[in-house]
Amino acid sequence: MKVLYDATPLLMRSAGVKNYHYALLRWLIPSIWPYELELFPWLRDLPANENERSNYSVLKTYAGLGAVLTSNYLGLPFARMACRGANLFHLTHHLWHPPTSLRLSSMVHDPTPLTLPECHTESNIRYFERFVENTLPKLDGIITPSYAVKRDLVRYCGASEQRITVIPHGVDEDFFEATPAQREVARQTYDLPDRYVLFVGSVEPRKNLVRLLEAYDMLPEKLRAQYPLLLVGPPGWNNEEIQKRLAKTRHVRVVGFVRRELLPAVYESCSLFAFPSLYEGFGMPALEAMAAGAPVMASKRSALPEVVGDSGLLVHPKKPEEMAEAMRSLLEDPHTAALMGGQARQRARQFTWERCALETKKFFEETMEGL
Repeated sequence: MKVLYDATPLLMRSAGVKNYHYALLRWLIPSIWPYELELFPWLRDLPANENERSNYSVLKTYAGLGAVLTSNYLGLPFARMACRGANLFHLTHHLWHPPTSLRLSSMVHDPTPLTLPECHTESNIRYFERFVENTLPKLDGIITPSYAVKRDLVRYCGASEQRITVIPHGVDEDFFEATPAQREVARQTYDLPDRYVLFVGSVEPRKNLVRLLEAYDMLPEKLRAQYPLLLVGPPGWNNEEIQKRLAKTRHVRVVGFVRRELLPAVYESCSLFAFPSLYEGFGMPALEAMAAGAPVMASKRSALPEVVGDSGLLVHPKKPEEMAEAMRSLLEDPHTAALMGGQARQRARQFTWERCALETKKFFEETMEGL
């Protein structure tokens, strides 16, 4: 069996989705034997991951993206050429016209371009709608990172439940303990306070930051002064309302992008991790915070209950007063917060990339066999 794996996300500036593909491939490539795995579009190696840019040289990046775009807009047969000798093509939504001469599969991270279109750009919505209309019905197998996404694909996209396999993500081992050097460099680079509430993710509507800021503003002034709120992540999109709310809220600092090698220290040093998203297909930042031993307050919607379980506080994402009470209870009781952080770290051990890779390999086998 030969699998052609669509690695187009590795050519882009991205965080969550790109991190998933990179981490999975690091484990999948050495464990795929006795089968073969090649990366589309004609990517022969797996260099270091870069969130702010393509993982590949300028030449490879333009050549790869050019192959995808000309296949999409001009109908050129690059994908069909790449599939020669392959038995299974594992797609992303970036390729519009996959060949039909072999079995097809895909990972679907979440359906929010359809279920929460107000939280997405027009480009995101257009690409996903095209994927649902043209590609989804042709897939022989689908991976989702959670049962929440599986349910919503069946409900909103008409996907066959029998074709969907749930394979949770893993978490990198370095998130479980930052090094002393990481702690010191992170502290100096980002001017980290001794205690703080942390959010990690794009500053965009789906992350529910307006309500998080409202909830934070409900905390006593003394508590907010002791525990400033740090927002870590890229600017995102459609964030005008968030910016207006930020201007009204004291003791909040927008840190922006944090280098990947320093993230474990930023998580580990926080007093509370707040992640009240309206929808997460999985919720990698919550799992990373759990691995670092941070007490977690997260939304009780979508996939987050599957990840956090009973090791954190789950709140209604549209009730800022409920968020505020959860934050206050943990910030005023460090002993309980520390116990919760320990439970979270223990639960995070269940999510490994090795397991994810082995289950993905099994998924490829079963998809080829038509199970």
